[in-house]
Amino acid sequence: MSTLESYLDALHQGVFQVVVPKALVTEPLEPGWKRSAINVPSPGTIASYRRGQYHAHETASEYRVHMDRYDPEKSLIMHLIDDAPLVLMIHETMETIFVTGGDATRKDPRQRLLDQRVSWKLQMGLGAVLLAIGAVLLLLAVDETILFFTVILPSLVLILGLLTIVEGVRGRDHKERAGREIVRGGMLAGAGLVLFVFWKLYLVLILLTLMVWFLSSAAVTLLRVVRERRRLTKGFWYTLGLGVSSLALGLLAITLPDELVEILLALLAGLVLMAAAFTLLDAWGLRNVARLMEAGGACR
Repeated sequence: MSTLESYLDALHQGVFQVVVPKALVTEPLEPGWKRSAINVPSPGTIASYRRGQYHAHETASEYRVHMDRYDPEKSLIMHLIDDAPLVLMIHETMETIFVTGGDATRKDPRQRLLDQRVSWKLQMGLGAVLLAIGAVLLLLAVDETILFFTVILPSLVLILGLLTIVEGVRGRDHKERAGREIVRGGMLAGAGLVLFVFWKLYLVLILLTLMVWFLSSAAVTLLRVVRERRRLTKGFWYTLGLGVSSLALGLLAITLPDELVEILLALLAGLVLMAAAFTLLDAWGLRNVARLMEAGGACR
């Protein structure tokens, strides 16, 4: 009987990531490993688990494990600054969208239709919605940035709160959980209403948070580049690029905050538009295969 931990010694020898085939792990992960709900996106990941500083990404056939410098349960702020800087999150999100989207378009759509009962119409609709959202975000980034903070974001928070309340009311059979959902929804809805009024205050808070996050990540990353130049697990130039990018965005938050907001909105728009493009391409492929399958069935 072997556990996942028994294959992780290399992580303590300077190796960044260990890949362990699932077939080798005969012991269940839990309860030693805790499922992690929020993570930097990673291609092929179907679940993520943490155990102290160990962070495992589960794929269909293997576990990809790396070791964070800080356990987020004990040092969340340092984890965000050092292990998960915002620049890294943006980069890996883009990479995940490209890789996942590319994989989806390369898979056999006939098999996907049979196995997953994927509806190309639903997929096309989702792609169209994402395309519209991306276009709106791009227009906001170019021209009406303030509208995002004065109307759109507060409205989204308010709607999310109301939906959470409705979900709680519908689940009254489970009183304890329903009560928590209603309270959570009420807090979100209240926050949305507050955001309509005090949008300038929370915009300043967002910028301050981003400034501290960017500059702290830059300081930690660049200091590591100087101290560990030849021992950086992700490579010198990659780590240096993360540090310099974080520094540049942190300085933007101080000197040109309006431009920083526009850049971040444009990046968000770009991510959504990329996801929309891959979704639409995938839907088009599914549509063609569905019609071929229907034609083949009719011929029989």
